[in-house]
Amino acid sequence: MRTNALLTSVAIWTSALAQQETVRYQDPETGITFASITHANGASYRVALPINSTSSDAVLQIVAPKEFQWCGLAWGGHMTNNPLSVSWTTGATSGQKAIVSNRMAYSYYAVPQQYDGAEHTYLKGTTSNDTHWQVTARCQGCTRWSSADGDIDITTVSETVFAYACSSYAPDTPNSNTSQFNIHEQFGIWNHNLDLGRSESFGDWIRNNPYEASVEV
Repeated sequence: MRTNALLTSVAIWTSALAQQETVRYQDPETGITFASITHANGASYRVALPINSTSSDAVLQIVAPKEFQWCGLAWGGHMTNNPLSVSWTTGATSGQKAIVSNRMAYSYYAVPQQYDGAEHTYLKGTTSNDTHWQVTARCQGCTRWSSADGDIDITTVSETVFAYACSSYAPDTPNSNTSQFNIHEQFGIWNHNLDLGRSESFGDWIRNNPYEASVEV
């Protein structure tokens, strides 16, 4: 987020819990079964997990209408002290069409910084078309973390609170996942049923869906 934007508009990630419900969704391209929610703004957030996980592994899919230049998921349900997976369209017609950046914010006035505790690996289904952009990525480090809030592990619960944010303003450097970006215009929180996306097939999904850069569609 640009510092001047933060000085003029404080990013408060609190709102009434969203009324949409989590559903089980099987992605037709990858075969991955997600716990998925689609908000009223048309953006979908999908999470898949292994069963009885001993790691911090997850697969995240964010699908957003092109009116949004970036959208992010807060794994701890609020802006600060938890991993943020922030994604956006690069605007490219071939190659890397969408991107994801691992971030963490340490105060509501601070620019979210690169977060070394998480690593995203792109999977098949990272692309864009005339109406939407989409990121599908494995995240190692998104479901377990340590911060000022303590040691958190969402792999041990059936349901957790997530938060989202979206903006119609493009990042400063869309083809870089270290880019600065402006403050969000929309945000919300919701209860996400993680059990709908747990599967013994998790390892197969990772192996069977390597990322290949997209061509124009």
